[in-house]
Amino acid sequence: MWWLIVTSVVAGAAAGRCACLTAGRFVGRFVGPVPPGWCEAVCAVGVAATVWADAGRNPVWILPGALAFWWWCVSLAATDLCARRLPNLLTLPGFLVIVGIGVATGAVSAAVIGGLLLAAAYLALYLGAPGAIGTGDVKLALGVGAAAGLAGGEVWVFAAALAPALTAVAGCVVLAVRRSPPPLPHGPAMCAATLVALFAGHLT
Repeated sequence: MWWLIVTSVVAGAAAGRCACLTAGRFVGRFVGPVPPGWCEAVCAVGVAATVWADAGRNPVWILPGALAFWWWCVSLAATDLCARRLPNLLTLPGFLVIVGIGVATGAVSAAVIGGLLLAAAYLALYLGAPGAIGTGDVKLALGVGAAAGLAGGEVWVFAAALAPALTAVAGCVVLAVRRSPPPLPHGPAMCAATLVALFAGHLT
């Protein structure tokens, strides 16, 4: 088991480096390079924790699956944090890949319904409260909603409720430090909430 954890840390750090480079391709057009280090650290810890939580259940595909999903989430979070953008080249293909996993595992309905329901909720918020979120958040909701849907209804509800809570907490912290903070990106909270919900779902 320990060899798998060590491998996960090393591979996760490599995935984090790839996430940093991926985000940098989009961020560099607007604000410059992505600060190095944190993408690698987050992916290394996250992938290792995911493999540990899922130990013994799906030993064949858990590591590559964790690497791909953490790379995707960290790439999106870094891009949104640095440039306030969620590129279509990351959001929409991610949704299609997750639906493909649903097809392969016989859970395509859960993936599609989970994605569409969360995207519909975000679309309603986007139309009802202009400026609260962006169109990128609506598109990202397809992917993270599909991923949470694959894990079951309880995970989906947890992820959907946790995302706005994380953004609210982050907003309070930033507001306490700065009197006139810029609008916070919501994409990182959506990715973090989904990862936390999936991790919690594996532990139960």
